[in-house]
Amino acid sequence: MFSFKFIRLAVALFVISGLAACASYQPSYLAAADLQAAQVHTQQAPAMVRDADIAAMIRYAYEHHPRIQAAKAELRSAEAQVTAAGALMDPELSLSQGLNNTDSRTIAVSQDIPIFKRRAMAIEQAQAGLRAAQARYLEETAAVTTAVMRALIEYLYVLENIRVQQDLADLRAQLVLVAEQQYATGNISLSEFLRAQNAAAESTSDLANLQALKSSQLARVNSALSRGVTEPFESDLRLAGFHAQASQLPREQSELYAELTQASPLLRVAEYELQALQVAQDIASTAGLPRLMVGLEYMNTAMESGTVGGMVGVSLPIWRGRYQAQRDVAAANVDSAIARWQSTQLELQAELSMALYQWQEADRNRQLYGDVLLPRSEQAVASLLTQYANSATTFADVLASQQEWLTFALAYQRALANQLDAVTTIHSFFAYQLDTEAHHEND
Repeated sequence: MFSFKFIRLAVALFVISGLAACASYQPSYLAAADLQAAQVHTQQAPAMVRDADIAAMIRYAYEHHPRIQAAKAELRSAEAQVTAAGALMDPELSLSQGLNNTDSRTIAVSQDIPIFKRRAMAIEQAQAGLRAAQARYLEETAAVTTAVMRALIEYLYVLENIRVQQDLADLRAQLVLVAEQQYATGNISLSEFLRAQNAAAESTSDLANLQALKSSQLARVNSALSRGVTEPFESDLRLAGFHAQASQLPREQSELYAELTQASPLLRVAEYELQALQVAQDIASTAGLPRLMVGLEYMNTAMESGTVGGMVGVSLPIWRGRYQAQRDVAAANVDSAIARWQSTQLELQAELSMALYQWQEADRNRQLYGDVLLPRSEQAVASLLTQYANSATTFADVLASQQEWLTFALAYQRALANQLDAVTTIHSFFAYQLDTEAHHEND
């Protein structure tokens, strides 16, 4: 008889717990028309990185960079939170014995029952946190990729500067030889000969400074990759070649603005954090509702016979001011999250607009210097050097033409680097995509 009663009560407790735990919950997230909420973007941006070596370097950064590792740890934590949120509270076991009658003993087991969809709300809140952690992981990968790309662009720019400066040093070394011949024949003065030597020495010094800067920029690349600062960069890629494969916009400008809200990991983080706070607001609305606890109790006098009974406990939420304050806090948190989401969207739109302007400006400068000014200055340098050898022009004209050529050559390389930097910024607003086909083809 005892066992039958106990089984019936245990089954009843199990059924009540199961019904309460399985209660469904559908959160009423803000409508897209009210928030312009971002949805999961399923279409990735076109590949920016097509060079197999660079793609492999970025994958290395994904595997080793501390920011990525921290994001992965946060993701694991969020996944564990979902499991923890779905678990019921631990049951309570209590033992009591009478003081006057030592043969009187009571054993009770009780379980908190998550009524009013409390368990379902906790699970949904944890899942929103998991979605936010996944978006933060995408955000961190985009940030690491951006850092690698910018460091690499500046490194390639310095390499091009070294090549340009080396060409200028060779030109001025040739000019010194011509000036020496002119001075030997009495066609120029000693001061002009010394100016030619000074110009050559200045170019040599500038070249040495750029070589030192190369080491610094390489350290920056390695830092972005999370590897030793002295690790070599083994690639034949040049700035012009990198520009040719990676300087195009991922979308038409109108499409970029339209997809920004959907594709930005930063906005997704803000959106999912807002969802978690909306669920927290629903949870706060249940704080002033009673809590239910059910259990079993066994009582006996001499442990030879006893009574099994069911227990039901209900909390009495009488301190209404505290519960109202909790609801006010939750509502204020939701309002703050909405404002942050909207602010982030406005900031991203402004940054996208500026990046597009920088891309257009760099493209105009690239065409101006690469197609017009630089070819003309090269012709002027060659012509004036020939004229100087024939004593048909002054040294000042030759030096001025070389300086103009240097200015235009560096401006052209800077335009290439700026356009790549602008594209990198634009790609950082969307999900990065590495071109694995190039990697496999080279394998």
